[in-house]
Amino acid sequence: MAYTTPPKIISLLSPAPPNLPVAPVEYNQQYQDQIANVLRLYFVQLNNFTNAVITPPSGTTSQRPTVKLQVGQFFFDTTLGIPIWWSGIHWINSSGTTV
Repeated sequence: MAYTTPPKIISLLSPAPPNLPVAPVEYNQQYQDQIANVLRLYFVQLNNFTNAVITPPSGTTSQRPTVKLQVGQFFFDTTLGIPIWWSGIHWINSSGTTV
């Protein structure tokens, strides 16, 4: 069965740069704590985004996702050694063959 439905394109937006608090004229520990917290939160978001983009889902054939699947969802099958996609009915390879 040939794959006829176009894959769903998912756009990932990188986290927006943080709004930094305005620095006081004199040293202030509260300001230091605020800026450290803002930067920590920003870098956690950036790390989560990077992991989602760089680390594709993969595993053996028996570890393929079975719930909450979306048409066009990618998975690298380490048993077969190839990338596969969810067609909405079953997993297919790049030529549209069920795998």
